Amino acid sequence: MSIKTSDRPVLEATLESGEVVLDALRIVDVLADIPFIGTAIKICRANDAIRQRIYTAKLAKFINDLSSVPQSDIEKIRLTINSSGDEARRVGETVLMILEQVTDMDKPVVLARLLLCYAEGVISSVELRRLYQAINSAFMDDIKEFLAAPALDNRQAAWMENLVSAGLSKMAVGKTYDSDGEIYFDSSPLGERLRVAHCHRSLI
Repeated sequence: MSIKTSDRPVLEATLESGEVVLDALRIVDVLADIPFIGTAIKICRANDAIRQRIYTAKLAKFINDLSSVPQSDIEKIRLTINSSGDEARRVGETVLMILEQVTDMDKPVVLARLLLCYAEGVISSVELRRLYQAINSAFMDDIKEFLAAPALDNRQAAWMENLVSAGLSKMAVGKTYDSDGEIYFDSSPLGERLRVAHCHRSLI
């Protein structure tokens, strides 16, 4: 993995801060008791290669956001994961893989808050996994615009078009006399579930 000299200060600061946060969070035993988080922490401790250090930084942001919520919320996650069997395995696998793939350091926070929405029954296991895939493939600035804008505004905004490939928006064609043939973009059903989660627990 090649790193430009000009990028080193920012990258090193990110990695070092991630390691410090993760190290500080080792006392949060209840988080380590959640199977997939415990596995991820073990992976991070096992290898100091640059790829693992980057993963550590992302995991640290994910865990740091979870650790900032009340203990009762953490307990909801633990109970939900420990009582859902095969569903928990699928959720855990998705969390681990998506955390490794994301390329924006703001995304782990969104993933953590979506996990809380799942534990609180706001979104289903399937919706959680679909949203994780969508967040992974979408550009973070577009996600922020999407969540900040009213549902029916900005139907021709570039970021609405950009989110089609992530499954968060869909194309629509004008059908009135004034708009016949014009192309618009509306929130998809999955995009609406993301809005619901954002209204329940601010994702950004």
